[in-house]
Order: sequence, then structure tokens, then C-alpha cells
Amino acid sequence: MNLELMPRTRTRDVSGFDVFSHGDAGQAHVMAHRMLDGGRHELGHGVLGAWLDGHDGGGSDWTHLQWHMAIFEIAVGAWEEALTRFETHILPAATDTHDALTDAPAMLWRLELAAPRPVSLAWEPVHATAVHQLTRPSTPYVELHCLLALAGARDLDGLDRWLHGRRSTNDRKATLLAQMGIGLRAFAAGDYELASVVLAAAVPRVSELGGSHAQNLLFQDIADLSWTRAQTMTRAAA
Repeated sequence: MNLELMPRTRTRDVSGFDVFSHGDAGQAHVMAHRMLDGGRHELGHGVLGAWLDGHDGGGSDWTHLQWHMAIFEIAVGAWEEALTRFETHILPAATDTHDALTDAPAMLWRLELAAPRPVSLAWEPVHATAVHQLTRPSTPYVELHCLLALAGARDLDGLDRWLHGRRSTNDRKATLLAQMGIGLRAFAAGDYELASVVLAAAVPRVSELGGSHAQNLLFQDIADLSWTRAQTMTRAAA
């Protein structure tokens, strides 16, 4: 099936973020971004699904393509298929390697936000990897996803330790990362009013920490849900 693209030396998403575009998997990745950025989820689901069915792989690039496919599956209403894909391709990478430090926490959040039924998701192994990663030097974007894993696992103590360990700094990225940590901690604690206020201010700038447009849509979804739940609680208390 035609992937409808020509590989380029440097390929960017709609936000200007560089995406990997080398080789056959790179072509599939560029296509996936174009479909996601254009909101063409059904087409992306069909084209990327056909490509994956004809290929095998491993490593972070392969895991990331499975993440893209799971997003398409959630978007077209195939939530159970997305869950199976996560459990088959992303969770093992998150448990045994460092190939899914961003993809695994983000996909668990997407699965939780879109869940059509009450479900117990495999937060513990992803949380364990995140806790270990937070003891090592890391990029701000990976660190942000480690915080996502702690918040998803409702590890308030872990988030508090991370926040208490932050030093006052004039570094914009460090300050923004701390704001995201406060917002995610508030969400995990059920303080949706605080989460809504903090995330509304921080999320529009989250691309400063890294990540593609497709990746960073998740943070806006969390901010929007915080606002919705805060409004619901306010009305219930009135």
C-alpha cells in the first residue's frame, strides 16, 4: 500500500518538531504524523495497520510506531485493540528496556482517558521504570513522562519527593517542568480545580520541553479533563 510520501533528509510535524524519517520505518512514521496532524485517523489506521502487518521489528522506533497505531485505534473506536497492542508491543519494552520511556506512560494515559469500561491498567511496571529513570540524568521531556507515570499510578509520595527535590532556578524549562509536576500531582490527588489552573497555564508551553504535536495533544486532554471535573464538582457542591 502506498504510504503517500517521499522521505526527506529532515522531516517535521505541523509544530516544527523533527520526526525520524530514515528508512522504511521512517517513511511509515512520517505518514503516521501526517495522518494524525491532519485528523485523518481512519486513513492512518488503514495505511499504518497494513504496513505493520507486513513488517516485524524491535527497538524504540518500532515501539513508537506501535504507539502511533494505538492512537489511531483509539480514535476509530477500537479501544480493545489499542489495549492489546499496548500489552503486546509497548509494555514489554517499558518493562525490560528503555525503548518506551515516553510512549508507555503516554499510551496508558490515553487508554485510561478513553476507556469504555472500568479497567485496571498495568501501571506498576511502567511506574517502576519511571521511578528508576528519575534517579538518572534525563532530558526534560523524558522526565515529564516519568512524572506522567507517577501521576497515573497515583504515586503522590513519589511526586512529592520529586517536587521537594527541585531547586529554585531561573531556567525556563526547569520551571515549566515543575509546573507540570504540580499540575499532574493535583490531578492524581483529585484536586481538579488546582490541576485545571496550573495545567491551563503550563500546557500551552509544553512543547518547550520537547515532543511532537501528536505527543503533546495528551497534555491538553488532561488539562481539559481537569477543567471538566472541576466544573462538575463545583456544580455538585452548589
